[in-house]
Amino acid sequence: MPAVRRNHRADVLPVQESPPPWGPAEIRSLRDRLRQADADERGRTEPAWDLIVVGAGIAGAGVARDAALRGLRVLVLDARDLAFGTSSRSSRLIHGGVRYLEQGELGLVYEALRERRLLYKIAGHIVQPARFLFPAYRGDRLPLWKLRIGLSLYDALSLYRSHGHRVLRPAAARALEPLLREEGLRGAVTYEDAVTDDARLTLATLQDARRHGAQVLTYAPVVAIRRADDDQVVELDGGLRVRARSVVVAAGPWTSERLLGVAGAHLLALSRGIHLVLRAADVPIRQPLVVQAQKERRILFVVPWGARTYLGTTDTAYEGDPAASGVTAGDTDELFALIGKVLPGAVLGRDRIVSAWSGVRPLVRDEHADPGDPTAEISRSHRILETADGVIAVVGGKLTTYRSMAEETVDRVIRRLRQRGRLPAGVGRCQTHRHPLVAGEPLSPLELQSPLLGDLAQRHGPLARGLHARIQADPRLGARIVEDLPYCWAEVDHAISHEGAVHLEDVLRRRIPLALTDADLGARVAREVATRLVTAWGGSAADIEAELQRYREAMRVETGRVLAPC
Repeated sequence: MPAVRRNHRADVLPVQESPPPWGPAEIRSLRDRLRQADADERGRTEPAWDLIVVGAGIAGAGVARDAALRGLRVLVLDARDLAFGTSSRSSRLIHGGVRYLEQGELGLVYEALRERRLLYKIAGHIVQPARFLFPAYRGDRLPLWKLRIGLSLYDALSLYRSHGHRVLRPAAARALEPLLREEGLRGAVTYEDAVTDDARLTLATLQDARRHGAQVLTYAPVVAIRRADDDQVVELDGGLRVRARSVVVAAGPWTSERLLGVAGAHLLALSRGIHLVLRAADVPIRQPLVVQAQKERRILFVVPWGARTYLGTTDTAYEGDPAASGVTAGDTDELFALIGKVLPGAVLGRDRIVSAWSGVRPLVRDEHADPGDPTAEISRSHRILETADGVIAVVGGKLTTYRSMAEETVDRVIRRLRQRGRLPAGVGRCQTHRHPLVAGEPLSPLELQSPLLGDLAQRHGPLARGLHARIQADPRLGARIVEDLPYCWAEVDHAISHEGAVHLEDVLRRRIPLALTDADLGARVAREVATRLVTAWGGSAADIEAELQRYREAMRVETGRVLAPC
């Protein structure tokens, strides 16, 4: 059996070395427990939970992990899958934000660079440093001399703890990246930032929260939050009620008056961004590339991703359901036009698109700003607010700074509980900067020489050993799901039994990103994956068809493509 550490609070579950299983049986059990707790609520003098977190994106995951590590009893609720929204639809970068220097947001850049350094330590298997290339052309809004000054400041704000920037002459820039347009090239700078898998970073954060006793229930829409004496009551769709000492709303672009009352009115400005995925052979860049959008204060990225390359992002104001923000022909044409000016040799065309994703960023409005300002001009800083009924909300922010946002939010929760005399005994200080997201000894250089184990480690960290052992016992599990992509069938079964996947799209979009990397969007294997999923849940043939139809619709909305029959 795995070793077990005891949490400092006696009424919190023991801390396991690996996250507990998270499959159909565990999900059903949690729903049953919540129903029973609701039925027994009238006879209780204390709520079952210290903190309910509404939202299982990166912000909610960070809050849950921080609170659980401190010893609070935590329940996370989400209307859909974990990381369903912005947290699986970002540019997949952990970065300080070079362009925020121009906006004078030195504090935000310093915070982001500090958090980037911490994520190298606690999530090193999934946050990987990379050298970014930022070319400057004649007529660019940011000439080379400004880039040189800006990157010198960037190095200083990182406290010189990363590889510093370099300035390249045109010939050296093209030697480093031959795909760059030669005409008008004034030079380039290289600097350090990092790439990640945003959905799996969110999953790993939630899994560590679960390892420390937190419970997570997805597909549990919250319809209302109300105060009941000194507690908060969260009502779910279907009438189920859950009571806690405190509630944090981390609902991203779904933050609204429905959850926060008047405090949620006119709080956010939504910005839609798209990314396009192409084959690496069509855009064979050697390192992540930064592209200026001329006459606008925004930048775009071209990022190598194994056998694929992705381009993004657009930045346009958005209104409507964040789940319905698809990819338009206009977005595609704009992105290709901007990238094509810098990479004229790239094969860009709608017929070359492998996949695409669209996401909505929740930006916090500045009450003094002009409502007509472009969303690219709005700060990416976060805000923590509290409603008249004592509900705390965290809004805005960046993927990179999620851990520090969570620390600040949980500090606020604890301060409020202490003021009300409701803080449980033994609750400690923030520990999230000290402990890795995935427990266990990092894989050794010898282990990483194994192609399969080394590849699994990039997504699962030390947990890759367990997956590798299952493959050793049943080599069929080591077969690739799709021939030219690295994902294997053991990861499908693991997603169903240990990673909280409820629907087919959870597996193929956020646990294993075939929806983003496979030219058929996973259509060739969708039926087999759906069969394994439905079998685990004890469903029928009709349920398999329902899952396939649900997946087709999800892909149509997000990518604009109609899947071939599965």
